[in-house]
Amino acid sequence: MDYGQLLRRAWDTVWAHKYLILLGVLVALLSSGGNASGSGLRFDGSDFDFDGRMPRDFREFRDFEDIPMPRFRGPAEGGLAIAGGLLLVVVICIGAVIGLVLWGIATTARGGLIAGVDAATSGEASSFGQAFGAGWRRLGHLLAIGIVPGIPTLLALVAGVGVTGMAAIVTQGFTQGGRIIGPGLAAVFVPVLCILIPIAVALSTLRAFANRACMLENESFLAAYRRGWDVLIANIGPAVVLAAIQIGINIAMGMVMIVPGIFMALCCVLWPVLLVIEGFKAAYFSTVWTLAWQEWTETE
Repeated sequence: MDYGQLLRRAWDTVWAHKYLILLGVLVALLSSGGNASGSGLRFDGSDFDFDGRMPRDFREFRDFEDIPMPRFRGPAEGGLAIAGGLLLVVVICIGAVIGLVLWGIATTARGGLIAGVDAATSGEASSFGQAFGAGWRRLGHLLAIGIVPGIPTLLALVAGVGVTGMAAIVTQGFTQGGRIIGPGLAAVFVPVLCILIPIAVALSTLRAFANRACMLENESFLAAYRRGWDVLIANIGPAVVLAAIQIGINIAMGMVMIVPGIFMALCCVLWPVLLVIEGFKAAYFSTVWTLAWQEWTETE
């Protein structure tokens, strides 16, 4: 594989079809909840992202006697607590709905990037509407594909909540014993977390291939993962090199943009410039992997 030519083709494709940058803006903005940098491990704002929040460090609750314990309240205070709890539930539900809508738009845009690049390189008519529509038609499969990399994150969160709750219950009656039990629970949980994070990263990488199998070969959820796995394993060497190049480019861009980026982040007027930069990165690297997929599969 000629990596230099691949990178140049990706640049030319995005520059000639600038609507891809708009799709990239939707991916970079919405898939990270409005934060271009995200909160977890991510290569960039496009396919290879693992952006789930991990449980807090155990150091935050190592002194279990500091955990606030519930106290009994009178009827009036109880009614206010119930009303406040119901309001909190409503707010959480509204936030969840908004989050699902944003996730759907970002996932549609991610699929649209793949379809748009495929149409552009094959000489077909392409536009923002056509690309976004292609992603919308495959949205159900893309959402199912996107859920899989989040399973380890969910397991880690559940484990973190469980460990915290168990420690709180135990130390409620045995405050001094909690100083021993807490670190013991942490010693069990931290290795589990160290196992789940690499699994999540691997699944996120595989998701990029499954997305292309879904969009370019019309594969369903499970078939897309099987097809993506086959293509990844058959081209594991070039894929690793390409991922390393992508990481290197991101590091170089981050070093070059660190001072201008801080200035633009502090100046609200320049936020759109940051979004365009993140959108271009998302579109560019998505194009790189789509072109690589085409090259890997056309010789089969």
